[in-house]
Amino acid sequence: MANITAPRPPFRSHLKNIVSNADPSQYGLPTEFTKRPGFNQTGKAIQLPVNSYEVTGLPQATIYQYDVIIGNGAEKRMVQQKAWQSQARRNNVGQDCIYDGNKLAWSLKNYGQIKFMVDLDQEQGRGPSRDGKNAFRVHINPTKKLDISVIMAYLQGKVQYNNNVLEAVNFLDHLMREGPSNNARLVPVRRSFFARNGQRMDLGGSIEVFRGVYQSIRLAQGAKMVVNLDVANSCFWKPQALISTILQKNNWRDPSQIAQQFRNYEQVRATQKYLKKLSVKATYKGNKQPDTVWKIDSIAKVNANDHRIMWRDPQTGKETGEQVTVAAYFSRRYNLNLQYPNIPLIQMTKKMKGQPVYFPMEILVIVENQRYGAKLDETQTANMIKFAVSPPNQRLAAINDGKSWLQWETDTYLKNYGLKINNQQLITQARVLPAPGIKFKNKVEQPGTKGRWDLRQKQFVNPNPNELVSWGIGFFGGRTNLDKGAIEKFAMDFVKAYRGHGGAVSNNKPFIQKVNDDPGKAVEELFQATGNNFRRRPQILVFLVQNRNAQHYLRIKKSCDKRFGVVSQVMQAAQVQKGNPQYYSNVLMKFNAKLGGATSQAVPDRTSGNSGSFPVPTLFIGADVSHASPGSDQPSMAALTVSYDRFGGRYAAGCQTNGIRVEMITDSTMKSTLGPLISNWMSEVGGGRAPGQVYYMRDGVSEGQFMKVIQEEVPPIRAVLDKLSNGKWPGKLTVVVASKRHHIRAFPKQSDGDPKGNPLPGTLIERDVTQPNEFDFFLYSHIALQGTSRPVHYTVLLDEANHPPAALQNMIYEHCYQYMRSTTSVSLHPAVYYAHLASNRAKAHENVPASSGPQGGAGFKQGQSASSDTPRSSEVPSLLTWPASTRVEYSMWYI
Repeated sequence: MANITAPRPPFRSHLKNIVSNADPSQYGLPTEFTKRPGFNQTGKAIQLPVNSYEVTGLPQATIYQYDVIIGNGAEKRMVQQKAWQSQARRNNVGQDCIYDGNKLAWSLKNYGQIKFMVDLDQEQGRGPSRDGKNAFRVHINPTKKLDISVIMAYLQGKVQYNNNVLEAVNFLDHLMREGPSNNARLVPVRRSFFARNGQRMDLGGSIEVFRGVYQSIRLAQGAKMVVNLDVANSCFWKPQALISTILQKNNWRDPSQIAQQFRNYEQVRATQKYLKKLSVKATYKGNKQPDTVWKIDSIAKVNANDHRIMWRDPQTGKETGEQVTVAAYFSRRYNLNLQYPNIPLIQMTKKMKGQPVYFPMEILVIVENQRYGAKLDETQTANMIKFAVSPPNQRLAAINDGKSWLQWETDTYLKNYGLKINNQQLITQARVLPAPGIKFKNKVEQPGTKGRWDLRQKQFVNPNPNELVSWGIGFFGGRTNLDKGAIEKFAMDFVKAYRGHGGAVSNNKPFIQKVNDDPGKAVEELFQATGNNFRRRPQILVFLVQNRNAQHYLRIKKSCDKRFGVVSQVMQAAQVQKGNPQYYSNVLMKFNAKLGGATSQAVPDRTSGNSGSFPVPTLFIGADVSHASPGSDQPSMAALTVSYDRFGGRYAAGCQTNGIRVEMITDSTMKSTLGPLISNWMSEVGGGRAPGQVYYMRDGVSEGQFMKVIQEEVPPIRAVLDKLSNGKWPGKLTVVVASKRHHIRAFPKQSDGDPKGNPLPGTLIERDVTQPNEFDFFLYSHIALQGTSRPVHYTVLLDEANHPPAALQNMIYEHCYQYMRSTTSVSLHPAVYYAHLASNRAKAHENVPASSGPQGGAGFKQGQSASSDTPRSSEVPSLLTWPASTRVEYSMWYI
C-alpha cells in the first residue's frame, strides 16, 4: 500500500475524443432527484483506494442492436441459450455477436434481417428432431444503431437519464460479461463469476461455497464510468453420488434408511423439492452415453425390484417381448448387481420414445458447478459466515485474484468493441469527518476515531422519568439452577447498577417468582402477581430464560406487548448467574429506554458546522419493510419509527402487515401508523404544533424503486402532516434512502485506517464512485468487529430544506453515536436501525395461535408452506391491536 500514487486524471481527459451526438433538447434535466449541492469540506482530506477501476475508452465504432426471437418468443431460457450456442447460429451470425440471453443482441456488423432454423437434436448428434419438436426458428431483426455518445452527454449533465442512456449502459454491461461467460473455466451467476479451482469450502449437508468475483460497470461522479469489482460468495451442490447427497442432507446413516424414510410421502415431497431440475449423469460400466446430462423430475413410486421394462436384444436393439425388472436389466445387460434395488427410482424430465426415463439412485452422480438456491440450515449458515468474513487485506487479494480471471487486457470482446479499463485501483479524495462527543448526565466522552466508549461511572443522559416501583422478575426452570435467593441477589446488584447510571428505583424489592413453562401463562402469572403485590399496574416485567429459543422469546413479547400492554426485558439465566457488571450495564441501556429514558446524546465537534440542536422543531421518521423466510406465507412487516425528543435520541415505533413480499409501504399503512405517532409527538414534544422539518429515512429499497418512494410513500406522509396541521403543512421534507446492498469497499493506507485495515469511523466517500448528478454518498460510521467493513450508501431523493452537504452528512454521522443500546457508533442512522428492529419484532404480533409454531424466521422450516416467493399484494390480516389506555405503543417496546 506504500506505493499508492495520486488519483488519475478525470474521465473526460481519457475520452476527449468522444463527441456527444445527442441532442440535449429531447431529454430534459440531468436528474429527477435532488442534485448534488457541492462537497463536504469538514474534517480531514485523505486519498482513499476503492475497489473500482476507471474506464479509459468507450466504443467508437457503430454498434447495431437487434431483436432476437427464438421459437415462439416465449421459449424457456435453457432453450434460448442452447439455440444461441448452436453451430447453426455461429454459421449465420459469427462468434462476435453478443446476446443478452433473452431478447436483444448487438454486433459491429450490419446483418440485415436473418432467419434460420436450429435443430437441437441434430446439434447434439441425435439426428433430425422428431416431428420438428426440438427444432426452433431463430429470427434476428435489426432495430437501431446504438448511440454510445449519449453516455457522455448524461455524464456531463446535458441530458436526463433516459432510455437511450439505459440501452447504451445495458450494452456495456453485457459486453463486460460476454468474455468471462464464454470462459469454460468460469461459472457465471448474473454479474458474478466462480471457478472450481478457486477458494471454496464444504458447508456440510452436501453443499459447498465458492469465492468468486462480482463485476459491474457504473456511471459515476466526475464524468466517469467505473467498473466495480468485489468478492462474491455463492453456494453450489457438491459433485458427488446422489445417494450420498440425500444421506447428508437428511443426516441419515446409510442407504437402507432412504427406502424406509421414503415410505412417508411428506419426506418424499420435501426431498423432491430440492432435487427438482438437478442435473445428474449416470455412471456405470458399459454406458454408451456417459457424458449425457439428465435433469431430475421426481422420485418414482416404484423401485428397481418392482418396475419392469422391455428387454431389448443387445445385438439388434429390438424389443423381444420379455419384461424384466430394472434390477434384472442392469444385471443381465451390464453385469451390474444393484446394491440398493429397494430404493425408489429417479425419474428424469426427458422421455425416450415417448416413455419416461428412470434410473436407480445409486448410479447417479451430481454434475459439478450447479448453484444451490435454497435456504441454508443453521450449521451451514454459521460455516458460510466464517468463510465470507475476511479482513481487508484478504478481501483485496481475493478481488485481485478475481480480476485476473476476467482478463480485461486480453478479452477479445472488449478489444473488438474498444472498451478499455485501467487495471489500477481508483483512488478517490475522501474525508474523515470530525467525531462527536458523547454526552452523559455527568460527563462528556470523546471517543475520537475509536468509535467506542464504555459506561463505567457514567449516568444516562436521561434516566427513567418516573421512579420504578412496580416490577417483577419471573424465572423459568431448567439447567441453570437459580433459586429465589440467587435471584434476590441479582435484583439487588441490578438495581445498584441502575442507580449508578442515574436510574430512579424505589426501595421496594421487585416481586420474584418461578413461572409456568408455557410463556403465555408465565406472562399472565407474573403480570397479575406483580400488580397485586404493588397494588398498581406493573411498569416492566423481567424474564430469566434458560436458552435462546426464538419462539419462546417471541411468545413472551407477544403476551407482554399485545395482551397486557407492558414493556418487558428478557435475560439469559446463565448470564445472570455469572453476575457480570458489564452485562448488567448493557441490559440497563435497553431497560432504561423502555422506561422512558435515553442512554446518551451526541455533541457535534465545533468544526462540524452543526450545533447539536435544530433551528426548528424537527421530526425523524425511519422506515423499513421486512419479508418472510423463503417458502413462508408470513406477511411482510412495515415499521415506521418517529423520534420522540428534541435531539433525535428516543424513537417510538408503529408496525403493520404490508401484503406478502410487498416492499413499498401502502397508503393505508402509512396513514394509520404515522397519524397516531405524529399526533402524540405534537402533544409530547412539539408543544401542540406540527414539526417544521421532517427527515424521512427509508431503508431497503433499490435504485429502481426510488421514484416509487417519492410517488407512493411521500404523498401519504404529507397527507398526515396536512391533516394534523389543519391545512397545508408549512414545513419542509427531506427524503433519504439508506442502503447496504452495494459492492463499494475501501482499502485505506495504514495511516488513514484502523489497526485491522478498515476505514476509520467518519470516512466519507462522495466522489468518483457516487452517482454522476445526484446527491448521494457512502459513509463509514462504525468500527468493524470482524471482516471488511461496509459503508452505508445514502441517497437524498428530496431536500426541500436545501441542506449544505456538511449539514446533512455530519448530522447523519453524529446521530450514529446515539443508538440507544450500544457503546459504539453504529453503521446506520438510528431511525432506520430501529425500524429494522421493530419490523422484525412485529412478527410476534400476528394474530396466529402459538400452536401453529414459527411462521417464518428462526425455527421455520422451508416446505412447511406451499407459498412461492413471488411478490403478491394479496390482503393479509392486520396485526393485533395495542391494549387500550396502556400507551405502551409510544415506548421503545421493540428495543
